[in-house]
Amino acid sequence: PQKGIYRTGEISEYSDMKIIGYYRVVAIPALLCSLLILSACGYHMAGTGGHLTPGMKSVFIPVFENKTMEPIVEEELTPAVIREFLQDGRVEVVDRSRADMVLKGSVVSYKETPVSFDESLVEGIMRNNVLEYRIVVTTHLILLQNNSLSLWEKDITSTAEYTVSSDVMTTRVSKLSALREIARNLSQEVADRMLLGW
Repeated sequence: PQKGIYRTGEISEYSDMKIIGYYRVVAIPALLCSLLILSACGYHMAGTGGHLTPGMKSVFIPVFENKTMEPIVEEELTPAVIREFLQDGRVEVVDRSRADMVLKGSVVSYKETPVSFDESLVEGIMRNNVLEYRIVVTTHLILLQNNSLSLWEKDITSTAEYTVSSDVMTTRVSKLSALREIARNLSQEVADRMLLGW
């Protein structure tokens, strides 16, 4: 059989070929719980200062809402954002009762697009096997003062790619790694927009 590898150049929704679900690993919710416990205790690291509205020194970050059909996306994004603020230190992450601000997030779009293929001609029939997918996640964020007054509202889109293997578990690990890359990129952009983009 003749084979060739090529990549697409255009992003579009590709839900039919999605690899279905992840295993819900205990470490994911456990990490979220531990970060929230640290936040409730007022734990933070030394930061470098920022351009914040006077008096706005603490934030509560509830678990993001997942409005897509893809499971556990919010379980990766939420702790990544919390961790970014803990490491930055310019704003203290606390529980709702002590917070000057509330940062709410909703995952509003999750798309997977095949970007490379293995093309095979078998018995006169052309067959395409996906080798690589691109994940595109859009998160809607709103920063509230006293849980009511909107300070800003943004949509942030992040992307990452993962490879497909003949081994299902290897593919799942690759996909989870891509989702965590998206979570890291999102958390950095959220912190920059909140602390510098007033």
